[in-house]
Amino acid sequence: MSMDADAQQLLAAAWRVLERSNFETCKVERVMKEAGVSARTFYRYFADKDELLLALMRDEMARSSRYLSAAVAMGNTSADKVRAWITAVIGAADDPRRSARARLFSSQQPMTRKYPMELAEGTAMLTAPLRTALEAGAATGEFPWVDTERDTELIYSLTGGEMTEALSQVPTPSVPERIEATVDFVLRSLGVPPAER
Repeated sequence: MSMDADAQQLLAAAWRVLERSNFETCKVERVMKEAGVSARTFYRYFADKDELLLALMRDEMARSSRYLSAAVAMGNTSADKVRAWITAVIGAADDPRRSARARLFSSQQPMTRKYPMELAEGTAMLTAPLRTALEAGAATGEFPWVDTERDTELIYSLTGGEMTEALSQVPTPSVPERIEATVDFVLRSLGVPPAER
């Protein structure tokens, strides 16, 4: 079995362990047992549990990036695409499978301090569909006030914050209300007239 296959086997085992625990815990011993590998094999790829968690986070970011790209591709206008991106991000809180994963990874703030560069790559993947929509809106004049670089960061922060709030299960506002308020604020900030929002 090649190194890549071993690493994939460990990641797949870690996902199964997480799913069985409803994304509450991921013990290294359980992952090794699930994968049917020795500690020596595990530590060939991951120095510790944090490195395994980092690999899982990056795997999830890649999966989420594909999901967001597909959602954005359904939009006709740049405003539709921005709306679709925001809806897909905050809407994770209403999807039991996606919300469990999102809740786990949003609680990993120490990881962002420990692996800033590695997670920045994942963030770039997540925001790529949004950035493309903003660039297209700037090119067509649909977003007259856009600053693509800064607005991508700000919309990501705002949307991520709204998703985190929704995941905390605060009953109001509801997820659809959060989505609508965020979309309205963002499109207004980009200079989209009310009739086109």
